[in-house]
Amino acid sequence: MAVPAQVTWANTSTKPGTDIRQLGGYVKRFFGKAPWQLGPEDAIASIEHDEWRFYVELDGEKVWLEVEEDPHGQKKLSLSGEVLAEEVFGSLPDKPTQ
Repeated sequence: MAVPAQVTWANTSTKPGTDIRQLGGYVKRFFGKAPWQLGPEDAIASIEHDEWRFYVELDGEKVWLEVEEDPHGQKKLSLSGEVLAEEVFGSLPDKPTQ
């Protein structure tokens, strides 16, 4: 069963499309929260292997990350529903906050 992990920051490229270079956040543990960070390929593999389930919190609601494949077979992270991933990832801090 996948472990839910909150995405609180995303380092994205400056070109249009806002490609993710690195993302991270916190996962709940028995005694609090533990930080994590992954590259997009590792995050995609974790989702596909049902190891982790990532989400972004928007207006108090969890919006889950999904794996999307373009017509050329390239996989990328997207968000469930009508939410535009480029806007959300672009609005997050680009590095962990202390």
